Amino acid sequence: MSLGKAGLISFLTGFGPGVGDLRLKAAQMSLSGTVALPTHMLHTRISATVDDAGDIVIADLAKLLTFVKTLPQDALVSLWQPKNSTLRVISGKTELTLPTTDYVASHKNVTKAMALVTDAENSNWKSWAGKALTCYGRLQVADLTQLKSVEKVIGKDTPVTMKFDPDEEHLEFAAGARGSASMSICVDVEDCDGPEAKSHYGPWLPQVLHMIPAGSVELYTANDFVCIFRHTEKDHLLLVMDKRGE
Repeated sequence: MSLGKAGLISFLTGFGPGVGDLRLKAAQMSLSGTVALPTHMLHTRISATVDDAGDIVIADLAKLLTFVKTLPQDALVSLWQPKNSTLRVISGKTELTLPTTDYVASHKNVTKAMALVTDAENSNWKSWAGKALTCYGRLQVADLTQLKSVEKVIGKDTPVTMKFDPDEEHLEFAAGARGSASMSICVDVEDCDGPEAKSHYGPWLPQVLHMIPAGSVELYTANDFVCIFRHTEKDHLLLVMDKRGE
């Protein structure tokens, strides 16, 4: 599997915080990956040159990224890993070898998570894990970019509340504690349908939402429940876990 340096870095850093390893799948001229963590589940895919289809296990994501970042800007990077063997990362005459592992922390719950995705798709995203997704809307990913400023303005480790407001046809993100500085950002929602709903997330939420590629997404959620962002143009799915819900 081969990919340009910039594209590979963007892909490998696009799974959100808390990801230290990855299990990827190279097939049909693409590279895909899925992680399932207590905070979020994310699935994404990127075009790549694939000579031999199969799984690629990255046991130490930080070390691989450090290596790739030292390469020239126009470098082409190849990942090659025979089944149950070491991972070879090759660019020209430069090579990094990483041991494989049977245990990939970011992937251990993926099978269960993807089964829930299949069930949700079969219900036309009307439910998740047996609970109704009562709220729906469409929004532009570009409108979420201002969320990145929350940490700079309010500070780190600040939880974020998200309110789905069908009357105002927007999502409101609020951060900050009572009696101290607070900040809110409203994002327009098209085709808004469902009752008002509020969910609560950790300070990681802006960083995870920043992983969504440019374009538009469909949103599915409910009160004190997960929120799902399904890209309308790319194979990209993000689910964020409400920290006070089920």
